[in-house]
Amino acid sequence: MAKTAKKDVLSYNTKLRAEIETDVNEAPRARVHSVEWRKIMDGEPVEINPSIGHGYKIMTVDEWAGRWKRNDDFPECLSCNSNNTKEHHFTQTWCRGKKTWESELLCMDCHNFTWRSYRDPDFKLPEEYEREKWAAMVAGQPVPV
Repeated sequence: MAKTAKKDVLSYNTKLRAEIETDVNEAPRARVHSVEWRKIMDGEPVEINPSIGHGYKIMTVDEWAGRWKRNDDFPECLSCNSNNTKEHHFTQTWCRGKKTWESELLCMDCHNFTWRSYRDPDFKLPEEYEREKWAAMVAGQPVPV
C-alpha cells in the first residue's frame, strides 16, 4: 500500500500575518454573556441551560461556566497567568483563504475575561469583494481579484 502524505491542516491560530489583539476585562467583552455575567455577580437568577433543564436559578460562577470547555490553543489568563480558564465565546470566519477570529476566556481563579482576536490585514467578507467589484465595473476600472 502507498503511504498517504499528511497534509498541513489549516488552523485558525497558525500562519498569522498580523498581531493578535488582546484585552483583559472585569466583564465579558463579547455580548453573548454580558447580561448573565452582571446577574451572576449581583446574585440574580439566570436562565438555566436548556440542555439540563428550564427556568431560572441563582448560580455561582463555577456552576454557570461548568459546561464550557477550555481553549487548549490559548489556555492562559492574561491577568493572573492561570491556566484554569473556560472559553465562553469563539467565532471564526474564513473567506478566500483569509481569516478572522475572536475568543474570550473566563478565568476561574481571578474571574477576569481574556479577549484575543485576529484579522488578516487583507481579510474581506464576500459582500465587501462584491461591492468593490461592482464599484470598479461602474467606474470602468479593472475588477479587483
